[in-house]
Amino acid sequence: MTARFLVARLSALGDIVFAVPAVAALRERFPNAQIDWLVEDRFEELVRSLPLVDTVHVFPRKQWKNAGIGKPNGFASGLRAMLHHIGSLRRLPPYDAVIDFQGNLKSSLQLGQLDTALRVGFDKGGAKEGAHRRYDLRVTNPGRVHRSMRDYALVRAFLKQRFPEEEIASTPPAIPPWPLDAQAVRDTLAAIEKDVPNFVLLHHGYTAYGQDKEWPIEHWGTLCQQLRAAGYRPRLLWTPAERTRAEKVLVAAKGKATLAPATPSLDHLMALLDRAQLLIGTDSGPLHLSALRGNEVLALYGPTDPIRFAPPGPRAHTLRAQEDEAEPPPRDRSRRSPLMDTLLPQRVASEAIRLLS
Repeated sequence: MTARFLVARLSALGDIVFAVPAVAALRERFPNAQIDWLVEDRFEELVRSLPLVDTVHVFPRKQWKNAGIGKPNGFASGLRAMLHHIGSLRRLPPYDAVIDFQGNLKSSLQLGQLDTALRVGFDKGGAKEGAHRRYDLRVTNPGRVHRSMRDYALVRAFLKQRFPEEEIASTPPAIPPWPLDAQAVRDTLAAIEKDVPNFVLLHHGYTAYGQDKEWPIEHWGTLCQQLRAAGYRPRLLWTPAERTRAEKVLVAAKGKATLAPATPSLDHLMALLDRAQLLIGTDSGPLHLSALRGNEVLALYGPTDPIRFAPPGPRAHTLRAQEDEAEPPPRDRSRRSPLMDTLLPQRVASEAIRLLS
């Protein structure tokens, strides 16, 4: 009988990337199993692109969160979407195990709707909001390790329980780049065909939840000028929400950078990442995604801990504002960290040019 598993990592983009190696380990041990993934609607596109996953179950976060904005029956619409989602989970066939990488109230309540023989998650101190009470197999938080290894600890504990006589690998398998939508690749190639091959992508954006990771616009502008002087062509990644900031970086770059092609889908973004010589950015989802696909990335880290959150991949490099490997001080996510100001563009340009050459 085919084994059935479900994993849950609802958000965010970088955290989903970190969970992929653990799911790959599950797939490696059960090549013929049914492996499903529960994810928020904002990130389902990435999970659907993964060959490791059979079925994607989507938590309708956008409908639930935004239903009441400017709509007469908004709450009712959001409630219907949520009830439909909960009902669909309850109707799923039984699973042999569900593994909760998210580890909070939101994920554990959804997984509680499933018929399963085993629920796997972190014990108190690793899970949040009392989620640990809903797990059958509780795993001790491994501490200050990379997030991909932290997630793998759940899969490894499950495999050890399932196969007590076998030696279970201490690390998850490497992730080869997976195929992308062919039309997205064609679109991207057409958008960059007039470009010289030595373009460098810069990801200058940050989220409202991670304002402390902002690198100053003036630093991005100086970096663009120094890369262009060395013979490379800086291109700025952007989304519609980041367009205004990108234009400010262009002004600071004094004509030495241009916008990258638009990326209307995640496959378009990945196709663009794959064709850049280097991606330079702060701790962000696109940076981690590019690193996971095996691309060269240079990460700029100030308030976040690279021991836990460095981009995963064989060609990932990190520049720290701190010179030692001490854990950064507690974060204030509401404003730019002073550590980011001390990471000077001359240092970044020097390291980027070394990698590029």
